Amino acid sequence: MWGSRIGFVHYFLKSAKNSPLLLFIAEIIVRSDFHECLAKSKESMMRVLLVIGIGLFSPALASAQLRFEQPNSNLGMLVGGPIYQQRFDFVNEAKTPIEIVDIRLGCGCLQPILAKRTFTPGERGTLMLNLRTLGQAAGERVWRAHVVSRNGGKLDESVLTVAGTLRFDVTVEPSIVAMTVETRLTQTIRLVNHRAEPLTVIAVRSSSPAVRIMPVRTEGAITTIAFEVDRASLPAARNEETLDIYTSDPNHRHLQIPLSLTAAPKVALVRAIPTQVQLDANVADSQIVRLRGTNDRTVRIEKASADHPALRCTWAAGPGDDATLKIVIDPSQRADAIHCVVRVNLREPAGAVVTIPVTMNEVKR
Repeated sequence: MWGSRIGFVHYFLKSAKNSPLLLFIAEIIVRSDFHECLAKSKESMMRVLLVIGIGLFSPALASAQLRFEQPNSNLGMLVGGPIYQQRFDFVNEAKTPIEIVDIRLGCGCLQPILAKRTFTPGERGTLMLNLRTLGQAAGERVWRAHVVSRNGGKLDESVLTVAGTLRFDVTVEPSIVAMTVETRLTQTIRLVNHRAEPLTVIAVRSSSPAVRIMPVRTEGAITTIAFEVDRASLPAARNEETLDIYTSDPNHRHLQIPLSLTAAPKVALVRAIPTQVQLDANVADSQIVRLRGTNDRTVRIEKASADHPALRCTWAAGPGDDATLKIVIDPSQRADAIHCVVRVNLREPAGAVVTIPVTMNEVKR
């Protein structure tokens, strides 16, 4: 019909109005024995016309989308431990605005950084991927991120890859910490130096005010880092924080450990028996209170004090896992119908506090 492949391509391009997809189809036609295909069967002809029709009448396929300039990267040999960053530049080649609606990560070790989500036609943007290497397996690795974009009512997906080979000279165990804190809770981290060169931990800091760093201990190639989390200082029910370790080694200047800190729902860890006390203000009256832990917890008293000078507290361990508190009234300091509180601070469970209401009544005889 057209006489040759070149004649057909010329006619095809003129009809397609230079659509990017159809330009690609035309290139396939030029490089193939297209005229032989047409000569052999009408079925082959119909297949080609079907492809052409899809290209002509489907704007979602024919129009350009979000294009990443270098979607695949290889970082080569990586010393495991530090956080690495990879830059991905892109451009909106569509004729309408494009919105990035989702970034699906193939690994929790990836953190995407994107300044904005919507890009006008021709606008360029940058997606940064932070790669956390602590806790990963050594050897060749490939990390993927799927960028989902929307152009009008059409969705498109771009796959970004970061490749590299991990080698670990220093390991940290555990590399991710998740804690549910009822009162106060301690966690220990081991940093192991697998080389002959010495490594010194210079400083350890946390982004959370609820974390208290304890003195660092080093024995040979192992450095132990301990920290305590105080539930009362956690600002929210769930807190995503970091523990930052700084060392003298140039390849491991900064090691960062994610901390997921959850404040446990407030429940009564210890109950007082009886729950409230009444004392006779006329005499040196006293009351024994048993403190019992839930779920067979051991209870030990650190200190106990009252908010009225007429009350004095003594305590002892036992019987068994319980603790015993004695509240005594000094009649010389009494006052009529006084309501006060005894506050008991516990050594076990650590940080727990029990308050006991006390009423001092003048009993008429």
